[in-house]
Amino acid sequence: MPEQPDEIVRQALECRKAGAAIVHVHARDEKGKNTMDLNIFRKVHDGIRNSSDLIVELSTGGGPTLPMAERIGPLSLKPEMASLNTFMIMLNTDGKEQPIIYSRAEIEATARRARDMGVRPNVAVLNFSCLEEAENLIEKGLLDPPYCLSVGLGMPAQGALKATPRTLFALIDRMPQGAIFSVSAHGLAQVSLTTLGMLLGGHVRVGLEDSVYYTPERLAKSNAELVARTVRLINELDFEVATPAEAREVLHLGK
Repeated sequence: MPEQPDEIVRQALECRKAGAAIVHVHARDEKGKNTMDLNIFRKVHDGIRNSSDLIVELSTGGGPTLPMAERIGPLSLKPEMASLNTFMIMLNTDGKEQPIIYSRAEIEATARRARDMGVRPNVAVLNFSCLEEAENLIEKGLLDPPYCLSVGLGMPAQGALKATPRTLFALIDRMPQGAIFSVSAHGLAQVSLTTLGMLLGGHVRVGLEDSVYYTPERLAKSNAELVARTVRLINELDFEVATPAEAREVLHLGK
């Protein structure tokens, strides 16, 4: 698992070589703990942008106890994309329940800040209420088309939907018109659900944040190994792998 800025940059470049167009980025401090330290985010962001043509999507998730201003701090770096969380879930870590709540006011403020910085939000969709929050942002003019939705299924948390084909069908059917979506799935459902997402017209997110396993018996060696498998599947299905330049056209980045 890459932790320090140089490790994250190095794996991002490996993912680009394997076929990725976008990298979703978190940051960790010197002890390997999650952090929203802008200096660390800047090192990672600039390191990737100065070494490749990758689209960088910075996280605005942070931690459930952080103030909103700190969570959305990476938007000030003006990345091309950033995640926008819209959910209310209950995590259970080591037997302790931890609520993670993004209020409507926070969601709208994050979207407004992203728009002011010229950043394309990628709206996290873990359940149907997330789609309602996306619709609220669209109605209030806080999201510009094409609307980017990142479906994540199978997170081990109360309030998150299971990673099943039926769930994915229902979410896609419920999406706002003009949405562009990607699919990720936690654990061993990653391959089957992301492949189904491709067949249904979506894009793919894979990586160690969602699953550390390559097979039930073996841990993945790196993010790039997971990307390379997805590229092989795309080619076998007679689809095309988008270059970063082509992804920018699809997502209307910089327009």
